[in-house]
Amino acid sequence: MLPMFAGMIPGGLRYGSSYVVEFEPDSPWFEMSLTMAAEALIDGLKTEYHVFIHPPSEVRESLSKLGLDVERLEREDSLRILDTYDVMTGLAAPETPAGMRSKGREPIETHHSFNLEGWSGRVLNAIKQGVTQDEKRWLHLDDNTSIINHYSEERTIIDTWRERLVPYARVRELVLVNSLVSGVASENFYKHFEALCDGIIDLQSREEAGRFEHYARVRTLRGGSVDSRWRRLRLLSNGGVKTDSGPVKERGLGLGGWLKGPRK
Repeated sequence: MLPMFAGMIPGGLRYGSSYVVEFEPDSPWFEMSLTMAAEALIDGLKTEYHVFIHPPSEVRESLSKLGLDVERLEREDSLRILDTYDVMTGLAAPETPAGMRSKGREPIETHHSFNLEGWSGRVLNAIKQGVTQDEKRWLHLDDNTSIINHYSEERTIIDTWRERLVPYARVRELVLVNSLVSGVASENFYKHFEALCDGIIDLQSREEAGRFEHYARVRTLRGGSVDSRWRRLRLLSNGGVKTDSGPVKERGLGLGGWLKGPRK
């Protein structure tokens, strides 16, 4: 159980399941995802943090500010920072997590060039060969999965998730949390992606009294109960995010509120 979702998902996120977070560009998804990772690691849950748009060093620095001994966690193979950022930018050779390197393994996400078909092939091999017990039951968080839309056609992405990534999450018994920026792909793409997932989480922001406020909700969770009302997100001085314990009581919040625009 991640404290951030305690009031929204009574039963918690389930292993072997896939979730998607849809967030606006000005919402604090990066900070929220790091807080989720920190909560999981503090609770003893193995965690993979997959970077597409942030260098691994930034993730390490942020997790350290949240009170974690990042070097120890990586060495013990409790934390893996999966480096697709350097694959895509070409600024450096992609890193191999220290814990995996000590076991003679290499993550499928950090090949030396990004090609969704090649990535798909490596996932298929992993599914066919099976995975060792220590590769099971991880929390896997993406900082921004929708970067893949710049490299691949929407249909190819959907097919890859349906045929490879969702089955891979089941084989590894992952809690797989992908993340998509709202409004950068077709409506058809979002609908198909959502249909593949076991749960959908929304992040939105709006201007109130001259400042931006941030909100989150669990829109749906298949096979479980949720409180789908919006909750305010609080940004903390250490870079973390805290979710209000109770739902927002203001009138007009939610989709209708955003369509009407901020209150004057």
